[in-house]
Amino acid sequence: VPFSRYYLNCPVESHYATYNWYHNDFLVKTCNNSHPQQDCFHFIQNVSHAHYGRYVCVSEEDGFRQALVKERLVGQLRFMSQKGRAAAALGSWLRPLLALALVGLLH
Repeated sequence: VPFSRYYLNCPVESHYATYNWYHNDFLVKTCNNSHPQQDCFHFIQNVSHAHYGRYVCVSEEDGFRQALVKERLVGQLRFMSQKGRAAAALGSWLRPLLALALVGLLH
Protein backbone atom coordinates (compact mmCIF):
# COMPACT_ATOMS: atom_id res chain seq x y z
CA VAL A 1 0.00 0.00 0.00
CA PRO A 2 1.47 3.42 -0.90
CA PHE A 3 2.80 5.53 2.00
CA SER A 4 3.01 2.48 4.30
CA ARG A 5 6.03 0.81 5.91
CA TYR A 6 7.38 -2.48 4.62
CA TYR A 7 10.01 -4.87 5.97
CA LEU A 8 12.00 -7.35 3.90
CA ASN A 9 13.58 -10.12 5.96
CA CYS A 10 16.50 -12.37 5.03
CA PRO A 11 17.60 -15.08 7.49
CA VAL A 12 21.29 -15.08 8.42
CA GLU A 13 22.49 -18.66 7.94
CA SER A 14 26.22 -18.02 8.43
CA HIS A 15 27.94 -15.30 10.41
CA TYR A 16 30.88 -15.50 7.98
CA ALA A 17 28.78 -14.54 4.96
CA THR A 18 27.90 -11.08 3.68
CA TYR A 19 24.20 -10.44 3.02
CA ASN A 20 23.06 -7.96 0.39
CA TRP A 21 19.59 -6.76 -0.60
CA TYR A 22 19.16 -5.86 -4.29
CA HIS A 23 16.26 -3.90 -5.76
CA ASN A 24 15.93 -4.47 -9.52
CA ASP A 25 19.61 -5.59 -9.59
CA PHE A 26 20.89 -2.49 -7.71
CA LEU A 27 22.44 -2.89 -4.25
CA VAL A 28 20.25 -1.18 -1.62
CA LYS A 29 21.44 -2.71 1.68
CA THR A 30 24.41 -4.64 3.06
CA CYS A 31 24.26 -6.37 6.41
CA ASN A 32 27.52 -6.19 8.31
CA ASN A 33 28.75 -9.57 9.49
CA SER A 34 31.03 -8.05 12.17
CA HIS A 35 27.97 -7.74 14.45
CA PRO A 36 26.20 -11.13 14.50
CA GLN A 37 22.49 -10.81 13.73
CA GLN A 38 19.61 -13.23 13.40
CA ASP A 39 18.27 -11.60 10.23
CA CYS A 40 19.17 -9.04 7.58
CA PHE A 41 16.32 -6.53 7.35
CA HIS A 42 15.64 -3.97 4.66
CA PHE A 43 13.14 -1.42 5.90
CA ILE A 44 11.14 0.79 3.54
CA GLN A 45 9.90 3.75 5.58
CA ASN A 46 7.38 5.14 3.10
CA VAL A 47 6.42 2.91 0.14
CA SER A 48 6.19 4.75 -3.18
CA HIS A 49 6.14 3.83 -6.86
CA ALA A 50 9.96 3.90 -6.87
CA HIS A 51 10.01 0.96 -4.41
CA TYR A 52 7.97 -1.37 -6.62
CA GLY A 53 9.88 -4.16 -8.31
CA ARG A 54 11.97 -7.20 -7.56
CA TYR A 55 13.97 -7.61 -4.32
CA VAL A 56 16.57 -10.34 -3.82
CA CYS A 57 18.64 -11.13 -0.75
CA VAL A 58 21.97 -12.72 -1.68
CA SER A 59 24.46 -14.30 0.72
CA GLU A 60 28.13 -14.39 -0.27
CA GLU A 61 30.82 -16.46 1.40
CA ASP A 62 34.20 -17.58 0.01
CA GLY A 63 33.14 -16.81 -3.57
CA PHE A 64 29.86 -18.73 -3.25
CA ARG A 65 26.67 -16.70 -3.91
CA GLN A 66 23.17 -17.84 -3.07
CA ALA A 67 19.81 -16.06 -3.44
CA LEU A 68 17.99 -16.71 -0.17
CA VAL A 69 14.87 -14.55 -0.53
CA LYS A 70 13.09 -13.24 -3.63
CA GLU A 71 10.14 -10.88 -3.33
CA ARG A 72 8.22 -8.65 -5.72
CA LEU A 73 6.62 -5.49 -4.43
CA VAL A 74 3.75 -4.41 -6.69
CA GLY A 75 1.32 -1.52 -6.58
CA GLN A 76 -2.19 -2.11 -5.31
CA LEU A 77 -3.81 -1.35 -8.69
CA ARG A 78 -1.53 -3.80 -10.50
CA PHE A 79 -2.27 -6.47 -7.90
CA MET A 80 -6.01 -5.89 -8.32
CA SER A 81 -5.78 -6.15 -12.11
CA GLN A 82 -3.85 -9.43 -11.83
CA LYS A 83 -6.47 -10.79 -9.43
CA GLY A 84 -9.19 -9.74 -11.87
CA ARG A 85 -7.51 -11.57 -14.76
CA ALA A 86 -7.17 -14.72 -12.67
CA ALA A 87 -10.85 -14.59 -11.70
CA ALA A 88 -11.86 -14.05 -15.34
CA ALA A 89 -9.75 -17.02 -16.44
CA LEU A 90 -11.28 -19.18 -13.71
CA GLY A 91 -14.78 -18.03 -14.68
CA SER A 92 -14.21 -18.98 -18.33
CA TRP A 93 -13.43 -22.57 -17.23
CA LEU A 94 -16.25 -22.88 -14.73
CA ARG A 95 -19.10 -22.50 -17.25
CA PRO A 96 -18.09 -25.49 -19.44
CA LEU A 97 -17.40 -27.61 -16.34
CA LEU A 98 -20.81 -26.82 -14.88
CA ALA A 99 -22.46 -27.62 -18.22
CA LEU A 100 -20.69 -31.00 -18.33
CA ALA A 101 -21.71 -31.73 -14.75
CA LEU A 102 -25.35 -30.94 -15.52
CA VAL A 103 -25.29 -33.14 -18.63
CA GLY A 104 -23.85 -35.96 -16.55
CA LEU A 105 -26.55 -35.57 -13.90
CA LEU A 106 -29.39 -35.52 -16.44
CA HIS A 107 -28.27 -38.67 -18.22
